[in-house]
Amino acid sequence: MKNLHHLYAAILLGLGLLAPPMAGLAAQSEPALRPASWRTQDGALTLDQLIEIGLDNNSDILIAERNLQAARASRRGSYSGLIPSLRASFSRDMDPGLGYFDPSTGITHKPEIYGSGLSVSQTIFDGAASWYSASSGRVSLESAGQSYNRTRQQVALSIKQAYYGFLSQLEMLEVAEEALELSRRQLELVEERYRLQAVKQTDLLKARVSMGQAEANVHNTRQNLVTVTTNLNIVIGQDPTAPISVVRDSVVLNPVPERTVALLSLETNNPSIKMQELSVTQARLNVKRQRGVLMPSVSLSYSVRSGGPEFNDIFDFDFQDASSTTLGISVPIFTGLRNSSQYSQLRYSALAAEERLDALLRDMKGQLENTLSGLESRHRIYPINQAVLASAEADARLADEQYNLGAIAILDLLDAQVSLIQARSSLVRTTYEIKIAEAQLEALMGTIGQ
Repeated sequence: MKNLHHLYAAILLGLGLLAPPMAGLAAQSEPALRPASWRTQDGALTLDQLIEIGLDNNSDILIAERNLQAARASRRGSYSGLIPSLRASFSRDMDPGLGYFDPSTGITHKPEIYGSGLSVSQTIFDGAASWYSASSGRVSLESAGQSYNRTRQQVALSIKQAYYGFLSQLEMLEVAEEALELSRRQLELVEERYRLQAVKQTDLLKARVSMGQAEANVHNTRQNLVTVTTNLNIVIGQDPTAPISVVRDSVVLNPVPERTVALLSLETNNPSIKMQELSVTQARLNVKRQRGVLMPSVSLSYSVRSGGPEFNDIFDFDFQDASSTTLGISVPIFTGLRNSSQYSQLRYSALAAEERLDALLRDMKGQLENTLSGLESRHRIYPINQAVLASAEADARLADEQYNLGAIAILDLLDAQVSLIQARSSLVRTTYEIKIAEAQLEALMGTIGQ
């Protein structure tokens, strides 16, 4: 019994020595903790709060978390080939027979009806297949972590795009309502002057047409605002019809990063690229693991047995007379071409994974170049739009004064007002196109949400 306790202690000590490294590796793969619950005082939400809400409510992120947990559990199982295995067995003879009576002692002897066994086995060599299996589990866990990060970044990108689209339509509605108010005041002025017979009927008709177009533009812009509001609610996981208010901070345009910096960040941080790189590593490990299957394997096992007519006898192991040590060598001479065929399949799969990585890198670099070029173009257009708006505002003020003095026709005045509205609308669109492109660039560089 004492020897048995020593054996148990040795096995538990070995498992304890292996546990800390495994726990440390699992801890390194833990995702970042979710931020604390959002709070607002006036009901208006900032962009960071919108992203926080979306990350908490998005079902794709929950699925990615479950996949990460499954990969973590699988990682623990990948050490099975490196850790000794312990097995215990118990038996009882259900038909022990009648036994025999010893008249000299007066005791009836029964055959042994209880038995037990304890065995420990360890793989010594299997062509490093167990080692590659453990490495494969680590790669699978890293890949699940990258998939989790990619899902979070995709959600953050969707929210940023919806947020800037929402702000864009808010400002476009303000421009449209301002144009409507301008048209209304202009119509009132023309009607008054028409009653005084200071303008022609054509001026009155043109003013009414301008007023109707401005009203139609307001209605269309309001409908667009309803659409982007619905979209924003959906991407943050709220009811599509729920009212929403956002904090309208001043928009700051970030400088365009250098191409070398952006490319380095793409290759280093983009989760899609990291996942494909891990896929290549996984495929190569599968090839090496299968190569180990083709090699001889060596294992060592130790077993001890116990038995007797009483139940307590199953714990009285005899380590001298009822134990055995076995060294096993297995050589795969012929397996029906199964192992060699699978090795060839895995090797070609690894080559295909490398090709997919090259194709993904080319595609991502192309997207990065297009995004950077588009950003640079919009940054060049932005000051032009500002200058055009300043000129349009001055021209509209001058045209209004000239029309009141009768120096120009109403058509010239309406043209100046249309140019002003177009200039304001163009500046709003360019501003938020830049912010959306910035978010897309951050997603490509793998830095969005950081």
